Amino acid sequence: MYLPKDLRYRAVVRWDGETGGEVSCRSPVDFRVDIPPEFSGRGRYPCPDQVFLASIGGCLLTTFLHFKMRLGLEVEDVRISVEGEVGLVGAEGYRLKGVEATIYVKAVEGEERLARRCAELARDYCHITKSIEEALPIRVHVEVEEGGGG
Repeated sequence: MYLPKDLRYRAVVRWDGETGGEVSCRSPVDFRVDIPPEFSGRGRYPCPDQVFLASIGGCLLTTFLHFKMRLGLEVEDVRISVEGEVGLVGAEGYRLKGVEATIYVKAVEGEERLARRCAELARDYCHITKSIEEALPIRVHVEVEEGGGG
């Protein structure tokens, strides 16, 4: 399998004329963002903090799926939960204080060990968490349960 050495991605965010914006990655509008009500926004769409957390969850998921395919693992379900704490840091304003993620895998009977290994590889190789871990405390937990069969 060929994996490129370097990749470049692009996203454009354009104001929607109200309290949010439209994000374009591949389509004219892929998704929207908005200011949360706590900051006088309308809260119609996810706020940038939620999008950031979703990108962490998405990276953990797609990294898990990469290893799942490479190792021939079958699972019943995979879910990633990501939470972040934001706090006011004096005159500097708001900052993310930490991120905690959990990779939940429901493994096909007999595949629990391999499912755990894939989740651990996702935790260890997710490039987004690896890129931010020196700037932001991030913990990734793994939970695997046995499913009802294949």
